[in-house]
Amino acid sequence: FQIEYDRDSADYVYESEKLATLSGKKLHGKRNHINKFKSLFEDRWSYESMTKDNLEECFQMALKWRTENDCEDDDEKRGEMCVALNSLRLFEELHLTGGVLRIDGKVVAFTIGEPICEDTYVVHIEKAFAEVDGAYPMINQQFVEHEVQGFSYVNREEDMGEMGLRSAKESYHPIFMVEKGIVTEKGE
Repeated sequence: FQIEYDRDSADYVYESEKLATLSGKKLHGKRNHINKFKSLFEDRWSYESMTKDNLEECFQMALKWRTENDCEDDDEKRGEMCVALNSLRLFEELHLTGGVLRIDGKVVAFTIGEPICEDTYVVHIEKAFAEVDGAYPMINQQFVEHEVQGFSYVNREEDMGEMGLRSAKESYHPIFMVEKGIVTEKGE
């Protein structure tokens, strides 16, 4: 057999403690983004666990995000949003966990995931309004701090070859990558 690895499909795995604390020189920039967020939105922001009580607000935020990001014109984005919206619809049935970031009481970011084994938690979906400076790093850090305690690793999945997403995922300095590929039988 032969294996042809696909870099675009490799999962990024991080130490959960590093994502929660953002400690160390390499993550200094992420701490700066979070500090800026906290400074900009001082007493106006809050984090909460995703529950049946805030699912509809997350669903409405996702619909707005979909419109703002022209998802109807992009097959890949449309498919991604279909998964996100269905995950919100079936949140309880799928036994998912989520986190919600608010400013002035309005949902500006959310994330959804689940444990995949005893020591690893996988983040499937993360959405934030791009115009809210620091919302992505803030929901990432807060979610891990509040919902992922007890897990050694966080798998934040692949970048699908999208360079902006790759750069963002690499900037958190994964501890390792989970390589994926296609296995075929060697020709004679």
